[in-house]
Amino acid sequence: MKRAAKRSGRTFACAGAVVLMLALAGCSDAPVQPRVREQAKPALPPLLPQANGQSCTAPDAKLSSGALFKICFDPNHWNRDVVVFIPGYHDPASAPTLPADLSPTASAVLFSGLGYAYATTSFRATGLIERDTWIGGDLLELVETAKALLSSTTGRATRYVYQTGGSQGGLGTVMAVEQYPNIFSGGLAGCGPIGDYGRQIAYVADFRAVFDHFFAGVIPAWPVWRQDLSAGDPGYIDPNSWGAAESSAGAALDDPTNADRIRQVLDVTHAPTDPADPATVKGTTLGILWYSFRGTNDAIAKNGGLPFGNVDRRYSGSSEDDALNADVARFQPTADPARLATLQTSARLRRPLVTIHTTGDPIVPIWHEALYRRRLNLRSRLLNTAFTINRYGHCKFTDAEVLAAFAVLVLEVSGQNLLVSRSLLPQPQAQREFLDLAERHGARPSVSP
Repeated sequence: MKRAAKRSGRTFACAGAVVLMLALAGCSDAPVQPRVREQAKPALPPLLPQANGQSCTAPDAKLSSGALFKICFDPNHWNRDVVVFIPGYHDPASAPTLPADLSPTASAVLFSGLGYAYATTSFRATGLIERDTWIGGDLLELVETAKALLSSTTGRATRYVYQTGGSQGGLGTVMAVEQYPNIFSGGLAGCGPIGDYGRQIAYVADFRAVFDHFFAGVIPAWPVWRQDLSAGDPGYIDPNSWGAAESSAGAALDDPTNADRIRQVLDVTHAPTDPADPATVKGTTLGILWYSFRGTNDAIAKNGGLPFGNVDRRYSGSSEDDALNADVARFQPTADPARLATLQTSARLRRPLVTIHTTGDPIVPIWHEALYRRRLNLRSRLLNTAFTINRYGHCKFTDAEVLAAFAVLVLEVSGQNLLVSRSLLPQPQAQREFLDLAERHGARPSVSP
């Protein structure tokens, strides 16, 4: 039985804005200390008054690494809690930017209006997450900066720090909660590759290899990714060829004579689609292929070699498995195991962690949730609550679903139930969904009149 279900005499805490960000072996009792950074800490940034009464850092505020960051709160209504949000995977060729809101209302505005301080960062770079510098560097500095800024402005200390993120930001959230329990009070991780990152890489690479067998010649520049095993060549993809690849692959998928071929690709790779929506076949296919085009070179560079191998893999599920296995491109992994290990979660929890995932996630499959929970020991398992949402799509959550997950997290961390503003869930159906889902996971929040 969850700890949240055992508590009695809860008080109610006003909250609700986390919706905007997601609508992506034994334990030691010794605290995990953050890595000491050699870079000098920057001076506290100035706060700029906003027309709505909030105070925010300047749009160009940067951490010592050059990563952009943003902190917003209402000095007159701060509830002493901070919600931190980190971005998901961004194109490695793009410049770092602050994460976009995933709901109509700006997250900084809503968080500040309900009493929360809101903090986010672009990280110092894009592409594949780098645990030691992004989480152990930029994220910790962001939290330190936020707490110092809040203290100097209000004269009050921060109480709880809630770490949140979706997709790769969900992975970073789990890493942060696992490694720095003395910094983060708990985490809400959405749709993240938290179970086995090696299998996540294989999921994307296998899909592309199988797609090439059934659609040979459709994707431009595909042959350059074929690895020369005898020469130890890790392979190379021209990421700038994605535009042409998207067009040609899209045209092939639109051709009704190719319906059986793409069905076999999906059957072999187990990539999800929505049977009620034929358009999701194209969405799933192009979505996964995008990562193989834009992310392969970055993954090779950050892992010291190709982090994927299928030399001994036998693919099944097609109409002619023997032909598939005889023709499919084969790869020898050349990545540094030590670097790959930094992408794995530890499955050791000392703070509450709530995860939320859709059953039909085509980019980060839901099997990550089962793999992660299987690795938890008993103590860690008691700290983990998993929300499973029966829906197709990557990080496709309703406001009510994410609020329910956040309600459970806040209860586990603080012992308090949430009082959610009716303005956040104006529809009665959404209110009922929120209350029912939260109660089924051990919390008893309320909606204000």
